[in-house]
Order: sequence, then structure tokens, then C-alpha cells
Amino acid sequence: MEIAYPLDNLIPEIVADDNLYESFDYVISHLDFEDQRAKYRPFREKYVNRLREEIGTGTFRVLRSDVRDLHVKDGPKERDVQAPKVIKRVGVHAIMVIIERYTYPSLIKNTAASIKGRGMHWLHHIVEDDLENVPSMMRFYHQSDIEHYYDNIDQGLMKQELRKYVCDEILLPMLDNFVELMPNGLSKGLRSSQCFANLFLSPVDHVMVEYCNKYTMHTDVGEEVRSLYYRYCDDTVIFASDKKVLWKLRDLYVREIAKLGLRIKPNEALRPISEGLDYLGYVQFEDYSLIRKRIKQNAARKLHKIKSRKRRQEVIGSFKGMACHADCKHLFYKLTGLKMKKFSEMGVTYTPEDGKKRFPGNTVRLSSITNVPIVVLDYEKDMKTENGDDRYLVSFKEGEVFKKFFTASKEMKQILDKISDIEDGFPFETVIRSEHFGENKTKYIFT
Repeated sequence: MEIAYPLDNLIPEIVADDNLYESFDYVISHLDFEDQRAKYRPFREKYVNRLREEIGTGTFRVLRSDVRDLHVKDGPKERDVQAPKVIKRVGVHAIMVIIERYTYPSLIKNTAASIKGRGMHWLHHIVEDDLENVPSMMRFYHQSDIEHYYDNIDQGLMKQELRKYVCDEILLPMLDNFVELMPNGLSKGLRSSQCFANLFLSPVDHVMVEYCNKYTMHTDVGEEVRSLYYRYCDDTVIFASDKKVLWKLRDLYVREIAKLGLRIKPNEALRPISEGLDYLGYVQFEDYSLIRKRIKQNAARKLHKIKSRKRRQEVIGSFKGMACHADCKHLFYKLTGLKMKKFSEMGVTYTPEDGKKRFPGNTVRLSSITNVPIVVLDYEKDMKTENGDDRYLVSFKEGEVFKKFFTASKEMKQILDKISDIEDGFPFETVIRSEHFGENKTKYIFT
């Protein structure tokens, strides 16, 4: 089901207790040191009450005086980033959780940067799967990234793009404030910029998906049309079976981003996949992938120098997190002296003693997924929880992310049982709505 844009009246969801407290806990848990985290925890209630008031009245703002400018080095790249005060981080996070919930379903599938459940490893495996399924359609690739992307995002165009999604008169000035924090472009470091950067290129993505090569893949939940176009932030890859088609697609992409005042860097590449695609930390070939050379070298240097056993284990764990997504068992052994097996090679499966189904993903509250399109995949009856027995556990997908929720609703349970009696009843699309009745009582229904 599609969400009807632009959206209004999002403030009640942003200032809901669940969202504000979870945002505070998330930001505090990601501070670097325990003494920092301990410093802010006693003020949880105070911060939440202040943010509820400021966001609820539309007066929440992030000012230049609220951020520190830092110069950081990320591999060969150096950049200036902004670090907001903690309370400002919590406020921005609370707002953007709701904005992303409603806007990210509009993005194409093959974009992954800063999207929960869709990181660089996820997109890497999408490319791998496509190369395995249709190698003849992916003989050549064009790769490019945008010149100083964050710095060159036009703030006026960015605000216009946001108004395609949101028309809430209280919320929009706060979103505009996030856009305008820096004199030009978007702030590197403000939580909102990750989402805004994805939305800014979304119109280009939809044009490219329309013209790029596609194929149909059969999955457990039906047929899926896969496009051979991939974007991770501003780093884009397009595949085609021959160079002529690829040059035309490249020129189309250049024209589309030019409409946004952007241009690609001169280091663009159009090559056969047999030479390897350096993308997402890996070098991808037709039927195997390796870790990027710089990552291997950094790991080798660190392991050679490190004396601390604890720190060595941390480096090995980090490197294994990369190596297990590529064909690098021998490399991992050479650098660490440890053997690494893939789980799929072990032939081990789990059979629950109680016979109950086990579903992937985090358990969420029904209140957190109301008014959001989801796909219900399956359910399990008679689950015992700390809140009572005879609950149903429902497995679903929000976008590409697997999640699950418990329900004791007689109405929901009866509907799930009836759907299970229908041939091909699962999976099904729905939006869960909330209805208020009685004295502050709420029920949730499938629509």
C-alpha cells in the first residue's frame, strides 16, 4: 500500500513518550565513554519533557552555537563535520525516526546508505545475487560519485523536495532549520542530513530505474523486478550488457543530477566486470569478491603492531565482519592464524523443542508501526509472554527489514486464523490503524 504524500499532523507521533524516551536512550548509548553516558542518564526525564515542549510547539531549533566543528579523517578522506549538543542530537533523532518511517518506503530498493537493515553488506549481497542470476546482463559497469555531494546540495531545492513529503506547518520550519544549519549544503554530522541526502537523489533514482536494465526474479513471496542500478549515498553503479547502452545510461544520469546542480567526479569508470568493481569495501568480480586492498593493509598493519590481547581480538572481530561477506577464508587465516568457516558450510540447523516457529527481526510495539505499510508474512499461536499467555506472534516486513509483534487482540487473532485458511493468504499487505474507545483504551486493526 502506498503512503499518501504530503503528510500532515506528524507532531503527535514525534512527541509520543515511546519515541522520545527511545531516542534519548539511543543517543546516550552511542556516546563514546561510560562516564559521558552516566553524566546524562539522571536527566532523562528533564530532557524528554523539554523536547516534548519545544517540538510540540515547533520552537525546537539547532543553532550554529549548538554544534562543535571537528576535522576528521576517514581512510584517505578528510572532512569537517559538526557535532551537536546531546539534547539537540536527541531532538533531531526523535524527529527523523518518524520522518524516515514515512519517507523511506518511497526510495528505490537498491539504495542502502544510512537505512536501517540496508547497509553496505546488504547492498553488496544484492549485487552478488544479481551477478549470479543474470551475468550476461552485467558484463560492463559504470561507477561514479558526486563531487562534494553534501556541500553542493542546493538548500532551496532540498526544502522543495521535503515539501513533497511533508506539509505539517509546525514540523516544516524545524526541518528547514536542519537544512539551513550550514551556509551552504547540508551539515555533515547532523542526523537529518543522512535522510535528506537520500531523498534529494530519489527523483534521479526513479528515473534511472525506469530506463536501466531489469530482470524478474522468483522469490518466496512472489515475483520481484530487480533493476541493475545501485546507489550508496552518492556512489552509483550501473550495469549493462554492452558499452553503448551503458554510455547512454551514464549520460542520462549526468543530465538528471545536473538538474539538481550536481556533477560527477572526473574519476568515473566504465569497465568490464572482469576487471573488478571496487564498491562498498569489496572488489567484486563475476563470481567472487575480495576485500578492498586498503582494508587488508590496515588490518595487517594493526595486527602486526598490537600488543594488547583484548585490542587484537577487537581488530580480528572487525576484520572477520568484513571477510565473512567475501571469498576471503585464506586471507583471514594468513593474517590471523585462525580458520574461518561459513555457517552455510556446516550443515547445522536448529529444531525447537516446543515446535514453535522462530521469526527473524526485532520485536516492536504495535504503536510504533501504525499507519505504516507492512507485509505480514506468518504468525505463531499460543505464545507465552511476561504480559500474559495466548498471545499471537506476527512476523512482518517493513520495507526490507524483518520485524515481529505480539498481539492479544481477539479481532486480530481471528483474522489471522481466517487468512491462514485461505490458499495463498500469506503474505499480505496491510496498514495497521489504531482506534480509541472507552477510557483511554486503544485497539489495533488490520486495514
